[in-house]
Amino acid sequence: MKFMQSIIIYLLLIAAICPLTAAAQLNDPVLRSDSANNTIPFTRAGKLILIQATADTTTGNFILDTGTPGLVLNKTYFREYPVIELHQHQQRSITGSGENAHQTVVKHFRMGGFSYYRSQAEMLNLAGIEQSKGVKILGLIGVAMLKECEMIIDYERNLIHFHHIGKKEKSTYQHEMLNDSSKYLVYPIEIKDNRILVRTNIANKDLRFVIDYAAETNIIDGRLPDKILDSIEISGRVVLSGAGSKKVEALTGALSSLQVGRLQITDLPVLITNLENTCFGNVNCINGVLGYDFLSRYKLAFNFIKRKLYILK
Repeated sequence: MKFMQSIIIYLLLIAAICPLTAAAQLNDPVLRSDSANNTIPFTRAGKLILIQATADTTTGNFILDTGTPGLVLNKTYFREYPVIELHQHQQRSITGSGENAHQTVVKHFRMGGFSYYRSQAEMLNLAGIEQSKGVKILGLIGVAMLKECEMIIDYERNLIHFHHIGKKEKSTYQHEMLNDSSKYLVYPIEIKDNRILVRTNIANKDLRFVIDYAAETNIIDGRLPDKILDSIEISGRVVLSGAGSKKVEALTGALSSLQVGRLQITDLPVLITNLENTCFGNVNCINGVLGYDFLSRYKLAFNFIKRKLYILK
């Protein structure tokens, strides 16, 4: 087995802030919208989606990070904000525990035509990501900011279509792209501790994966049975860097087949590492992460009210 030279990968995923216990969870922000429809252009830093947004009076790039529970601010640019240090709760990632968690409040967060009021936010040092991508990053936009919406991500046009789903349309609304049911596949998703979970199948084994738009590669837990890991052709080795200063090695390869409902995906690039530190809510552990190499293949729609994932053909 021939290995490539080791490189460093900065993982955001659940990774930027992996799970705090229930006592440290953030409250969902209050969302108000000028219009229910909100189409936002995005740019990319490598495989990461960058959205222009404003935290109070500071405007710049925020990463769309569906592996992160809520809003995250880069402490480099928000040092004057008052914070609460949670001594009993640490920021965690694939590589282990980091520093104590710090929380603050953003009075007014704006993303396109959406306004969020009194959003609780985690404070993190994102300097490593900025250095690796060569771009200024103000923070991360996590699942709590999306939970009242339908979201359609179009990589071809670099657009995200949001719709703020009102109380009267919770059971009826869907985008016009979804009017013809023959043009998409639909699957249930779960929202656990503000993370998006989908059921998958590898080697006839049902597994649970997180959908993470800030994961630059797909990830699979190295503790899974050999029957599953044997379906991966190993090609190399990388070094992972997450929260804190710890680094761990991982293997890279290609997964022969992964199934999401009726959708069969072959020859999927994956990274193999121990996901022990990605358990959240004290009991919920995942088997893997669906990142860029899967998500960029399709136009995907998420209805966070109905808990549905649509894969458009």
